[in-house]
Amino acid sequence: MQTTGESEVECDVLVIGGGPAGLSAALQLGRSLRSVLVCDDGEPRNGPAAEAHGYLTRDGIPPEELRRLGREEVAGYGAEFRDAQVTGVTTAEDGFTSTLDTDETVTSRKVVLATGVTDVLPETDGFEELWGNGVYHCPYCHGYEVRGEPLGVLVTAPEQLEHTTLIYNLSTDLVVFTDGHDVFDEESRSAFVERGIEIEDEPITALVGSDGGLERITLADGREVARHALFYGPPMRQHSELAERLGLEIDQFGLVDTTRTDHGFGFTSVDGLFVAGDAASGSPASIPSAVAEGHTVGATVNMELSREDFEAG
Repeated sequence: MQTTGESEVECDVLVIGGGPAGLSAALQLGRSLRSVLVCDDGEPRNGPAAEAHGYLTRDGIPPEELRRLGREEVAGYGAEFRDAQVTGVTTAEDGFTSTLDTDETVTSRKVVLATGVTDVLPETDGFEELWGNGVYHCPYCHGYEVRGEPLGVLVTAPEQLEHTTLIYNLSTDLVVFTDGHDVFDEESRSAFVERGIEIEDEPITALVGSDGGLERITLADGREVARHALFYGPPMRQHSELAERLGLEIDQFGLVDTTRTDHGFGFTSVDGLFVAGDAASGSPASIPSAVAEGHTVGATVNMELSREDFEAG
């Protein structure tokens, strides 16, 4: 890492995003003797959750503690950090020039986008407040903790019905809420009813709970349905506008489309620009998947740098 001026930094790789994917990529790069700057805006997707699950040896760890430990390990290999937002990235002759909201300019040979996504939640009263504490996205991350309890699944489109089968495994007391949307055809409705799954088509007006989680779901006709947890797979959008500004294609799910590149391993349509973690298509949204993808992308970026250095003699 070099500081060429009061507000200018030079490094091999700028990693944008300090979540599991970004830190994992930075770890591999640091261990490969690459100079790395990690920028993070402090708004993690799993911030509302009290615990992170499914990551071997760290099951149940608070997300903030996982990030702290990750930063500590990455810093041990020489990486630097900025608690800052990257406001712009432009291609340069030998890489990229990026600007931070701290008025710093960063010149790097490669850039890794690990900026993640933002979940687009319904405007229903109580939904955002209970997100991560009674209202959940992932049954693998939170399902075990509410097993056997009265559960609900919010399904607003037919393609989301398959998500219900994952919750069906967790409890015999299950209600599917359609929030007034036309979700079921006659065949699928019969299949759910035959398995003892209740279907509630009335629109939802509010989710009611406390620090202890969800307590009940209020419907437009005034009825209340007691539930201990509600699962919902929300639509997503890119957490950062950088991907679109750089001309990367965003698919129908709000993810950077990496399926059209021939290389895989985080390559994008922009030379030297890589993407890892939840922001990219092709891998499940989970901490273990993000760490694995970050590991692969970090190694791939180092491979590219090593090839370039060798060919330059």
